[in-house]
Amino acid sequence: MKILLITEFFPTGKNLRFSGGVEARTFFIAKELAKRNKVFILASRTKGTPTKENMYGFTVLRVGPKRNYTASTGHVLSRLLFIKDAFKIGKSLDVDIVDGGNYITHFIARNIADNKKIPVVAWYPDVWLNNWIKNVGLYGIFGEILERLNLIRGFDAYIAISKNTADKLRKFSKKVVHVVYCGVDKKEFLANYTKFKDPTIVSVSRLTKYKNLNTLILAFAKLSLKLKSARIFIVGAGPEENNLKSLTSELKIAKKTSFLKNLPRRDLIKLYKKSHVFSLPSTVEGFGIATIEAAAAGLPYVNSNVSIHKEVTKDGLGGE
Repeated sequence: MKILLITEFFPTGKNLRFSGGVEARTFFIAKELAKRNKVFILASRTKGTPTKENMYGFTVLRVGPKRNYTASTGHVLSRLLFIKDAFKIGKSLDVDIVDGGNYITHFIARNIADNKKIPVVAWYPDVWLNNWIKNVGLYGIFGEILERLNLIRGFDAYIAISKNTADKLRKFSKKVVHVVYCGVDKKEFLANYTKFKDPTIVSVSRLTKYKNLNTLILAFAKLSLKLKSARIFIVGAGPEENNLKSLTSELKIAKKTSFLKNLPRRDLIKLYKKSHVFSLPSTVEGFGIATIEAAAAGLPYVNSNVSIHKEVTKDGLGGE
């Protein structure tokens, strides 16, 4: 079968750097599907990435204007140009089925499928209908309209990342919703590393308001009064980076806090294994793939008390 997967962002080369869970899911699905199928990926062009790349048995086509990765939901113009170019390239490909992985790529996938008269699958990490403005501000109007339009038009099949997401999705669609959880490749986590000498917390997350990292920083500031040698690594990128760094300075914990951009995959796993505790304090989450990666690395976790974290951890089971 010839399969087209569409995602906004995608890594390049062997030194993988994932910008988020959607991108990671697309990569691992493509890698597995490519063992038995011909797989194409459509993604945005970003600085330093080729427009066409063959990797791990599949082909990546990058289209639209060059974009800097941002965890922000803004940049409407660049997204509109990406939609336009992705549709143009996508409809020219010889494929049997197309899959979209977020509200932007759902729209593209639906249009390509209509043009080529092929089935279309919508993979849903989360459903934000009626919550877009609350989650991301005024830009949420664009997201609200586009996600609602996607669901009105419908898809041939829906895949939800969790039961939590599936329950939300069933309120807006009469189609069967399949739940397929994220997983990890255990082989990636076989290497052993010596733990850091000092107590170390790691958090892997987009730096957005709804990820609630300011709460983690405030909690760490209190903890560090008792554990003087404790430190924290925050791995990710996003619009809240400067605000979070300012907060660490105000709390006088800047020297104990390290902000790291999206790490190469091998370095991220090493950081998981060397740390002592993982934390994901998000208030809005579709799954939280970093939690199961941390568990695969043997880390206990301290997460926010929201339903999706309970589902993913089977109501509070920790790392092994």
